[in-house]
Order: sequence, then C-alpha cells, then structure tokens
Amino acid sequence: MKPTSRRSSTDGVQLSGDSRTYAVLAHLLGIISGPLGPFVIWIAMKRNSLVEHEAREALNFQITVWLVSFVGAILTLVYIGYLIIVLAMVLNVVFCVIAASYAHSGAPYRYPFSLRLIDSSQ
Repeated sequence: MKPTSRRSSTDGVQLSGDSRTYAVLAHLLGIISGPLGPFVIWIAMKRNSLVEHEAREALNFQITVWLVSFVGAILTLVYIGYLIIVLAMVLNVVFCVIAASYAHSGAPYRYPFSLRLIDSSQ
C-alpha cells in the first residue's frame, strides 16, 4: 500500500523513472549536505516540474533546519540550545527519510514545520 501524501500542487500526478531517483536524492542529500544538495537538484531539474517541486520542498525544509540550528547555537549559552540542535538533527533525518520514501513510491510530500521561503512562483 502506497503512503498518502499531504496535499500539494502536484496532487494526482506521480513521479516516475529517473524523476523518482532525483526526488529521493533531493530529500536524502539534505541529511548530509544541508540545503546544498536540494539546491543543486532544484536548479538542475527546473524543466521537470515534479522533481523541481520535491527539491524545492527539501530545500525549504533544510533552510528551516539550518535556521533552527542557528537559534540553537545561540541558545547554547543557556544550555537549552544543545537540546534544540539535537532535536533539529533527529527531526531532519526522520522527515528526510519519510519524504524520500514518499518520493520513491512516486507520491509528492510536504514537510511539516517547514518555512515556505522558496515558493513555486520563483
């Protein structure tokens, strides 16, 4: 049984073939490269709207994780920052793996708790 995704602008259309591979990479590269991996795929795959959508979602999420980690780094002065950084890293891995599994099954995914800094009009 395929997972159902959150509503997105690509509802009703599924990824196929190489598009799935690039979408999975966009999500998983965020774990090791932060926003750089999704950004490269987003720029390189602008002609494929489905991969571009998944890479944009991954990029928005990675930027959000970086911002939360930055705030956590500042808050290490009062020790709560360490907890925030660890929580951000764990949630990053969990949500990236979930998103990659959606992309592998051909379904679009929308990250929860993600700032929408790069929208579809860009």
